Amino acid sequence: MIFFISDLHLGHKSILKFQPNRPATDLKEHSRWLVKQWNSVVGKQDVTYLLGDICFSKKHLVYFRQMRGQKHLILGNHDTLSLKQFAPYFNTIHGFKKVAGFWLSHCPLHPDSLRASKNIHGHIHTGVVMLGDKPDPRYINVNVDHLNGIPLSLDIIKRSLDEGMVE
Repeated sequence: MIFFISDLHLGHKSILKFQPNRPATDLKEHSRWLVKQWNSVVGKQDVTYLLGDICFSKKHLVYFRQMRGQKHLILGNHDTLSLKQFAPYFNTIHGFKKVAGFWLSHCPLHPDSLRASKNIHGHIHTGVVMLGDKPDPRYINVNVDHLNGIPLSLDIIKRSLDEGMVE
């Protein structure tokens, strides 16, 4: 299976203050919670695309060794470690990428860049991209705060799009 998630913010000292719905009292507990949520759905043979803002320090990269499956990183605005530091933990690293007909990026792409495709993205912690007064159906936000820390599968995204339920 293929999964997506963004904005883990491992090692971000203020994430628990900024995002109080994450059930942890300190960074170590936060990291363990993210690993547990990940492994609750991702298997050894699965592929997960992490859509940016994953880790704030080199020492927190080790948690990716505990997360199952192949991991592909789409860099986010807070992913400031060197590619050399990220490389041992990820199968591939990209700025953005097209997978299964979807553009993958950290920040939502400009609508003119979509070219009749949809955009799976992160970056927006507490909202969604709007089109007028409704969620824009071209954008799927896989921010950890929208997903209770559980990566979202491509199958669920496609099914939700077919049913008109994705925001």
